[in-house]
Amino acid sequence: MRSFPILLLVIFLLIYSFLCYISFKSVVGSVSTANKRKVGWLIIILSIVIIVSFVFLYIWPFNARNTKNYSVHLIYNAILSIDFVFKIPLSLSFLLGSFFPTKKKPVIYMMGLLLSVALSSSVVYGALFGRNDLVVNNIELEYPNLPKNYHEFKILQLSDTHLGNFFNSKKLMHKVKEETDRINPDLILFTGDLVNNFSSELDGWEAIFQEINKNRESYSILGNHDYGNYTNWKSEIDKAENFKQIISSHQTLGFILINNNHVKLKLGTDSLYIIGVENWGHPPFPQYANLEQAMKGIPENTFKILLSHDPAHWEQIIKFRNDIGLTLSGHTHGMQWGIKKAGFTFSLSYLTRENWGGLYKYGSSQLYVNTGIGTVGIPWRINMPGELTVITLKRIEVD
Repeated sequence: MRSFPILLLVIFLLIYSFLCYISFKSVVGSVSTANKRKVGWLIIILSIVIIVSFVFLYIWPFNARNTKNYSVHLIYNAILSIDFVFKIPLSLSFLLGSFFPTKKKPVIYMMGLLLSVALSSSVVYGALFGRNDLVVNNIELEYPNLPKNYHEFKILQLSDTHLGNFFNSKKLMHKVKEETDRINPDLILFTGDLVNNFSSELDGWEAIFQEINKNRESYSILGNHDYGNYTNWKSEIDKAENFKQIISSHQTLGFILINNNHVKLKLGTDSLYIIGVENWGHPPFPQYANLEQAMKGIPENTFKILLSHDPAHWEQIIKFRNDIGLTLSGHTHGMQWGIKKAGFTFSLSYLTRENWGGLYKYGSSQLYVNTGIGTVGIPWRINMPGELTVITLKRIEVD
């Protein structure tokens, strides 16, 4: 969770208050005269409660950066988002109604009300049920320089669990465990954001992760949330200790953490390299990655897989190199709201970044962005279920 400058909070409250007013006018204009007063007061009271709660949780006396338990903030975020989604179509219908004769305005307002109910219902579904959905995406990637013994080698990519957002429910991670057993991968790679901020979020998760990683080679990297940068610490010592515990937890959970380093995998007489870098992203996200250090000592003309949490790293730097065949990233969550059906994918993430989910290619370099398992900011997933990615490597012969 992050906090925001007071100016932005004030701007948000002004915009929300304006939405409340014109959505109120729209609803009142679409109901019968006998119910206008009741409906009007209901909207006014609910809007006041939401505004007061926002000030209470995010401005004073509380602040998201000063709490170690985000449960109340997350629940409030879901309620606020549902309310926002409900009021936007109402507000648009009111503005649209100004272009129509008085007799037709109630029809326009009613259309806005029906659209509001439909959209907010999808958000409610995403918050109650969608965040526990899980999809397994299977892809095959062909490489001429893949060592022969790694033909049909199966990799399972996991990403972005954000364990503090699970409300102590392990339902989704049990699904992950069951699917992992069914897939039976040769290798598990985790691409960052194990927690939101705190090592305490890891309490009680050891057993299920150990089952997932049992008898398998499993490697991991850090994501931007794993550094504890989104909270106010009492001291730098407390922050350093929290980070130290998060680092050590990877081993406890069954992962080998790769921090600006690499590991060599051997299969028979063949080998490939897994490279892991710390987070590299567009500001304000931290840039700790040291790719040159991570690749030091790796022979040329070897097959390499890079783990880098933020796909911005690939977009800005990696894709222009010709020595890393595959990069695996996470971070985006597909904004937890979009469409991933029948081979068609779309998310509002596309408005901020081109590489938000799925497979991307540039020359000989390929990137796969996993849209994550957990949630961040708002505890919902709408048409953007948690993702497990199964990558099957294939060697192709070149004449």
